[in-house]
Amino acid sequence: MRAARLLVLAVFCAMAMVGASLLQSPGVPLSVPEFIEPLRADPQPVDVSSGVPVSPDPAHPDAGKHHTLPDFVPRNGLLTNSSSDESGPQGEEPGSAPQAQSPTPADTATTTGSVTTGHQAGAKPAADSSTARPVAIKVEPIPGTQPADASKKPVWPKFIGAKTLFGAAKAPAPLEARAIGSYSRGCLSGAVPLPIDGPAWQEMRLSRNRNWGHPKLIELVQQFAKDAQKLDGWPGLLVGDIAQPRGGPMITGHASHQIGLDADIWLTPMPDRRLTTKEREELQATSMLDKTGLAVDPAVFSEKQVALIKRAASYPEVERIFVHPAIKKALCKAADATDRKWLGKVRPWFGHYYHFHMRIKCPEGFAGCAPQPPPTGDDGCGKEVDQWLAKVIPSKVPLEPVPAPADGTKPPKPPMMLAELPKECQAVLASGPDPVPVPREALLTPIQVKKTLAKAAAVHSALASAAAVPGAGVSASTARTLPAHLANSPALRPHLQKAATPDPKPADPK
Repeated sequence: MRAARLLVLAVFCAMAMVGASLLQSPGVPLSVPEFIEPLRADPQPVDVSSGVPVSPDPAHPDAGKHHTLPDFVPRNGLLTNSSSDESGPQGEEPGSAPQAQSPTPADTATTTGSVTTGHQAGAKPAADSSTARPVAIKVEPIPGTQPADASKKPVWPKFIGAKTLFGAAKAPAPLEARAIGSYSRGCLSGAVPLPIDGPAWQEMRLSRNRNWGHPKLIELVQQFAKDAQKLDGWPGLLVGDIAQPRGGPMITGHASHQIGLDADIWLTPMPDRRLTTKEREELQATSMLDKTGLAVDPAVFSEKQVALIKRAASYPEVERIFVHPAIKKALCKAADATDRKWLGKVRPWFGHYYHFHMRIKCPEGFAGCAPQPPPTGDDGCGKEVDQWLAKVIPSKVPLEPVPAPADGTKPPKPPMMLAELPKECQAVLASGPDPVPVPREALLTPIQVKKTLAKAAAVHSALASAAAVPGAGVSASTARTLPAHLANSPALRPHLQKAATPDPKPADPK
């Protein structure tokens, strides 16, 4: 027992000797009291402007003793001097986590309990966060305050036409099937689509969403395709535009096709395979004309095309078929002398050299559809077709474009407005789970549109005249200083022009 006590005492003495030797070795960090003790001494005065220590004034040996101990504020587990940079260590933003750094020989740290103190030898003081930094600010002009440029083209008011509204419809109006209005000024309710693929047809240009029509027309197109394939040996129909889901004016391409009773049929035979979606968008129809543009090309226009058009005209529902005048001329030559009545339905018209336009009558028993006068019964193969050919003769001398007014005051042609269509067309747009919103601006009447354009034209004419002839009306310098929202706005009135005119100089009293 006594030997054990002696052994413990020997071990304790050995540990004490080792600890004493470690305390005397260089590089051992100071303890917390030794770290704080130097801070209790009066700090050396420092020049505020330059930050350089200065010697104490011999006349005032106690100068600088008013300093107190610096405040220590714990931040992220470190004792940090509150007078340091607020942006955090290594320029970090306040509140951001400090980046871990590997210790260097110049760094020392001592951990006592849960408090850690650290300092870096030779560290430069961080810049004061309150120092002003130059900031580049790009100043944009306030809209409507820029000076008007008389050299720019005039800005005309824009109208929301009926084609914009009906072109936005993606689904038909869930109402009774009706063709409302006329072929070139109307709309369609209760439309049904032509299936894009059938046993004897394929729909083209699917992205346009124009394969909708009145049920009577869709039924006839399907029957026509089957009859032409079975009775005339035509491979199948390539069907072009019919109508939009709710009819109405189209943004591009047609003046008619508005009430679901018109369909374009290509004169190119259908291939013996199903076309892809891309092919239906990019495949170009074949022109039936030769290089002169005044006759058909016999290499592409044959008796098969003649039989196809004759088949379409044979249906009693069909009222008109529009083709190019050269195609009409070829049909007149190819028709049998004993069977020419169907030629009276085939009418010459501009374009229509790669397809023909088939139009059916207004369905019976439905009010609101404006019919066309019936054909006269004449085959139309006399002077009429020759007159049409004269209209499409290419000019040998290039036509000079009609010059626009020098002052640019001719207003553009306004679109067809919703008020110009039958009133039922507003109900067609508003019906169903997917109605087409109609803003108030779209309800302007044609008279209101003309008045708006006339006022805008007067403003542009006055500004153009003033810029061209100094001293007349608004001077050129004054016109350039008018705000753009006034100089280019159709709301500008003559009284505003007078207000913008410089006041005349007072008359000489002498």
